[in-house]
Amino acid sequence: MQTILEILLVNTKSGNAKKSGLPYSISEAHCVLRDETGKAGAVGVLTVPKGLEAAAVPGIYTASFAMEAPTYGEMQGKVIAVLKGLVPVPASAFRGGLPHTLAAAGVKS
Repeated sequence: MQTILEILLVNTKSGNAKKSGLPYSISEAHCVLRDETGKAGAVGVLTVPKGLEAAAVPGIYTASFAMEAPTYGEMQGKVIAVLKGLVPVPASAFRGGLPHTLAAAGVKS
């Protein structure tokens, strides 16, 4: 599953787990989901998995997701979409700093 995703800001939460006392760090990206014309569809926060933190910087991407069902935590047993990859959208998809037509630049949603 792929979608057009604009990352606006990435925050990292860190601390010690309540149960185990072990340290943790979670990166969260504040995002806009866009359609193939660049129109905003939804705004929300996306957890950035380990290994993708360096790639998740402000910009517009074709984002790929996989469906998973976590076996722990507050989402245990629920089917969720998990970010698996980010490919920057080419600069040719922009006119005047805003998405013009992502489909014309070869970006598939």
